[in-house]
Amino acid sequence: MTTPRIARRLGVVLATALTCLGLAACVTTGAPGYGTTSGSGGNGQSLTDMVDSGLTIQAERGSEDLEITRMKPGGKEPSGIGKDTWTVFVYLCGSNLESQGGSATKDINEMIKASGSDKVKFVVETGGARSWRNNTMSARQLGRYVIQQGTISDAGAVSAANMGEPSTLASFLDWGIKNYPADHMALIMWDHGGGSISGVCFDERNSNDSLYLRELDSALASAYGKMWEKFEFVGFDACLMSTLETANVLASYSNYMIASQESEPANGWEYGSIVNFLSQNPSCTGKELGRALCNGYLDSLDSNTRGFATLSVVDLSQIDQLMQDFYHFSQEMYASGQDQATLAAMSRGIQKAENYGCNNRREGYTNMVDLGGLVDACAGVTPSAADVKATLHKAITYQIRGNYHADATGLSTYYPLRVNNSKELSIFQTVAVNPSYLSYVDRLATGATYNGGTQYQQYSGDTFFEDNLWNWLLGNTYQEVEQQADDHWDYVDDHSETSSQISFAVEPQVDDEGTYWFQLDQQGIDNASVVSGIVYELSEDGADLVALGETYDVYGDWDTGEFSDGFDGRWLSLPDGQSLNLSVESATEDYIIYTSPIMLNDVECYLRIRQNMSDGATQVEGAWSGVSENGAVDRGVTKIKRGDVIVPLYKAFSADQNVTESSYEGEPYKVTGKTLTVNYDYLPDGTYLYGFCIEDAFGDSLFTEHVQFQIDENGSIYF
Repeated sequence: MTTPRIARRLGVVLATALTCLGLAACVTTGAPGYGTTSGSGGNGQSLTDMVDSGLTIQAERGSEDLEITRMKPGGKEPSGIGKDTWTVFVYLCGSNLESQGGSATKDINEMIKASGSDKVKFVVETGGARSWRNNTMSARQLGRYVIQQGTISDAGAVSAANMGEPSTLASFLDWGIKNYPADHMALIMWDHGGGSISGVCFDERNSNDSLYLRELDSALASAYGKMWEKFEFVGFDACLMSTLETANVLASYSNYMIASQESEPANGWEYGSIVNFLSQNPSCTGKELGRALCNGYLDSLDSNTRGFATLSVVDLSQIDQLMQDFYHFSQEMYASGQDQATLAAMSRGIQKAENYGCNNRREGYTNMVDLGGLVDACAGVTPSAADVKATLHKAITYQIRGNYHADATGLSTYYPLRVNNSKELSIFQTVAVNPSYLSYVDRLATGATYNGGTQYQQYSGDTFFEDNLWNWLLGNTYQEVEQQADDHWDYVDDHSETSSQISFAVEPQVDDEGTYWFQLDQQGIDNASVVSGIVYELSEDGADLVALGETYDVYGDWDTGEFSDGFDGRWLSLPDGQSLNLSVESATEDYIIYTSPIMLNDVECYLRIRQNMSDGATQVEGAWSGVSENGAVDRGVTKIKRGDVIVPLYKAFSADQNVTESSYEGEPYKVTGKTLTVNYDYLPDGTYLYGFCIEDAFGDSLFTEHVQFQIDENGSIYF
């Protein structure tokens, strides 16, 4: 193994956050159905009175239960609908998934190639992409098509519109329900997803604007006024959308929700199996279809993505009870969190729970945490935890989960593993499922911003029980709550992310045996949640400390507060010897997922590597882009193949203690094998530096002073 070859210093200050597929041959003209194209235009301008929400929730401080009221359908069932007929509406926002990879075209082709029947229609609206990889769809308009028995029919295009606007979705559903009613109706949202905060369907032609959950609620409420019964299911062929917040919205309009907690590969669901199952089982329920859909999805995945797969079928009739149980749990969680030692213990547990998308300084934070894992982390101080888990188990009627998400319980929820900004928290306020949990998050953000102390101890969550700030109260419009939330959360933008809550009984030091260690005092124990190590090397000119990244090779005892380095000098590197810049994306008892910033064929992204804890064996999962500035999670991991060129990227700090940051590029490495392999071996002999990163319960960090360590030619390490 050779020393990393750093090609040049760029001097760039780092940012704060660490083919046509033949459709034309299948097209016929004239749409079968109950009428011709009518209703609102694609821009939804005739929908003058969009309904704000189909839901109200009343909650008072100290109240035992929530008062939940949900909208009833407002339409009359039209005559002439055949028994056991299906219309599946597909709101297909192509985005860069289509313009760059043709993923939407592939899924449309899957619908066409399926056998189908005269009882099953897929009614599709296309848009949201700068270009389409087929000869049928156009980026200059919203296309509307009916797919049935192997044929795609043009149902009449409408003017181009932003698919991230609720009026566009409402217009499509208004037109579709009027023209293609059926005994069973369903809706699939297709595109990128970002979970409870950034929502779904990012329109590439409109600055990647997306449908937030409250906007989705408004669109569905407007359509529901013309329906006579609920959708049989609403599905999300998108990342991260299986959340409690999403289920709460959909419970007003649908019997079942089908969605993934984790990111999905670009091609998403396997539509041939969906069409064929419906055609062969037209009297099925959403639960039965969901099982077939999940199994078809899993069967379609390759070995590279199967391990990370999740997909849940949620019985939405259980959501109101789950909301009640989670409200009781949230009240107990809020009360227990007043004590910072208990808060830190809960935070340590939540940090270990399943989380989805990505949650690290480099790739960004989705802050989507497994609901069951969050509840388990607090079970010792929340008697209602068992009730939440029991109802959650009832709600998840079927799920698939790969080996790397063995503990996924089917629904996620928002939890700020790191407090990002006021915008994120403002959006969360508009979808939070009860004011006690919202108050818990607000107090956590207060502790992060003001480093705990008086502001945290004196915090009162009564604000969110008042009529002017609780989001689901009757009379509160989405726009009003959004504006009030913007004003409330402004304080978070003063957040420095540097912790002052960590204190020591013994300051970090190297003992006589060459071990770097420290001991937290009681305040430090009561506030710390995660301890990791950071490794650096000197640049070739000696001017900078180049960060090689993060390691969890740390020995620790939370009872005594004693922690010491467990670093043995081994690191991950490319086959040519260049050490990679590593962050831990997630860690379990069985494996660690590392992420490393790289240029892949001149495109900046992140290399993801899985390492087994038992034997240190590694596997490169591929490359992906993390979280975009709009909150969309990259859909799928790109495989590394022969001929790809990889350039490692590094962050550096000036060695003279000046905090100036810069970035470095390594040497280009061309992949010569069928797949990329990485080495796990001792760093080259030489001098390095090591420091601890101690994260507190609020997600802020303290970095200790660096100490030098030496690796000799035999791989022995000396501090």
